Amino acid sequence: MYTREASKMALFRSVDELNGAIRTHIYRNKSDLTPAAIEVLKVLSRHAVKTPGVAYLKLASIAELIGRHRVTVIRAVKRLVDLGIIRKEIKYRPISGGNGANMYVILPATNVTPSVLPRQDAEKPTETKPEASKRENEAVISQSKLKFLQNTYTAFKSAVNTFVSDRKLTSKLYGIYLAHTSYLKGVYAADILREIGLEAVRQTFIATKQKTIRNLAGYYNGVLDRMLDRLFDGRFDDLAVT
Repeated sequence: MYTREASKMALFRSVDELNGAIRTHIYRNKSDLTPAAIEVLKVLSRHAVKTPGVAYLKLASIAELIGRHRVTVIRAVKRLVDLGIIRKEIKYRPISGGNGANMYVILPATNVTPSVLPRQDAEKPTETKPEASKRENEAVISQSKLKFLQNTYTAFKSAVNTFVSDRKLTSKLYGIYLAHTSYLKGVYAADILREIGLEAVRQTFIATKQKTIRNLAGYYNGVLDRMLDRLFDGRFDDLAVT
């Protein structure tokens, strides 16, 4: 079934044609591609030879193959998609449900448009007023970010207090949340990440009613990890961990 579906998506007639496109992609986008993105692209190309241009891999498998953290792979894949180098097709398990491996389609280099990632503008003559305005904007952004973090901690405290009053536990869970999501800045909206963090808190405490959990922080870490994987796979409407 996979081979038949993959063959419909293949955009190359041969492996040589695929390899040529990979080289062109890297050359054209060398200023925008991170080392991790290049590693991911090469892994995908090595697993896209049976059906030229179509790779069928799990996120964890890619991370293991390049020896990097899964969030690094998430960012790398997003960059490759944004640059028009690959297209991600989300696949589901037909019987057991849930996500299986994703199908990654490498696009021909002829389809590549100029980089969609922001580039720095050419240098302009230094002016005093714009520079001052820039500092003011940075101050506003910093205050806004601080307020968001404060509101997020308050939300965590409220979520935990719904089940138990434990300031130390709240701090632990919030610290785990920050550790997981700090790598995802700029990849997903902050409010989406916060909602997932809070939902993971709720899922963790709901689980305590069904079984004995000795290490709540450790359990939360696992729940949040799996939910972020589901976010990456595109399952925004099904974030409950089963």
